[in-house]
Amino acid sequence: MKNKSIFSCAATTLWLISGSVAQAQDEVDAVDCIQDLATEERFLPVELITGHPLPSTNNLSFEPVHKRVYPFISASPNLKGRMAETSLDGPYAWVGHGGKEYEIYERKVPRAHERFAMTKDHSSVGRVYDERWGNATNEGKFPIGFWKQGEKRSYQATYHTTQGDLPITTTIEIEKLSCTYQGVNDSVQFRWTTSRGLDYVYVLTPERGLVQVVVYRRGS
Repeated sequence: MKNKSIFSCAATTLWLISGSVAQAQDEVDAVDCIQDLATEERFLPVELITGHPLPSTNNLSFEPVHKRVYPFISASPNLKGRMAETSLDGPYAWVGHGGKEYEIYERKVPRAHERFAMTKDHSSVGRVYDERWGNATNEGKFPIGFWKQGEKRSYQATYHTTQGDLPITTTIEIEKLSCTYQGVNDSVQFRWTTSRGLDYVYVLTPERGLVQVVVYRRGS
């Protein structure tokens, strides 16, 4: 029994050490997207979200995506993080709040299943459904169309929860309209905040889609 106890303790210690090493190996640093200071205005296509090649025309359309998985860095304010995955599938026709018809992408993130559509003004893509609270209208989250460097736009959205309608303001601010991420030009970095305290910085990269999120606040 004594030997068994010793071996058990040794095995536990080895497991803890190997687990710590694995954790250290899993940690990654957020990547600096190097800004192209010459770009002051730019058309941001939906393809920056889907990871398709950038189009030759300034058209906004939901092109087919078949259950594509996107590895990305999920980092904290100290710019340390882990690799995570999100997925995209669609587009599909879907009926949302009030019987409104949408063309949507199904999106799965580590914490939820979501549906995304273009806002009415076609200036962003945002959630029209999130399994954590229900349907939504007019949420702006990912910028599309023509934007300027440093531009900030706010969207008066409503989350239709089981407890009732929740008005919320979401804001997109372009931090780097054009930047180079891990050697890939024409990436974009923007900050997404809400009146409920969420504060995220995203990077989208051509032919890769979502590549990085730095979470500064998860909200109240």
